[in-house]
Amino acid sequence: MRQTVQGRTTIAASAGTVFECLADYKCADLFIEGLEQLTPVGPQTTGEDARFDAILKLGGRTLRTTIVITSLQPGRSITWSSADDDGQSLTFELHPKRGGTTVSLTVTYEQPGGIAGALIAPFVEHTVQHRATGALDRLREHLSPE
Repeated sequence: MRQTVQGRTTIAASAGTVFECLADYKCADLFIEGLEQLTPVGPQTTGEDARFDAILKLGGRTLRTTIVITSLQPGRSITWSSADDDGQSLTFELHPKRGGTTVSLTVTYEQPGGIAGALIAPFVEHTVQHRATGALDRLREHLSPE
């Protein structure tokens, strides 16, 4: 079953500046927790359908996957998704405001199934929420350091 977790922060930077960072795969380690390597698949490195081979460190496990920019509205929103059917997606929506940009993050993920999944669902939700908050914090600190 698909689940969502949301977070929000305000960054003291323009929506254009925030978007440029979110759309640059070289900055993806700011908002993709545990990202160790992100390598373009082919010549396209920006825009919708840009694909990347990723190596993620999650706890004691190393995960190899493909990450795709699945949706993009310049200066307004961007979605990074795992190419796997049961993978996560991160959707950032940008709302300009005086003195900066409000960034809303929606993380969509597949909840583990069965009885075991039901038992660990609260832990998984807490972990995903923690990672979403961390992603927003790292992004804010990168773009508006104090």
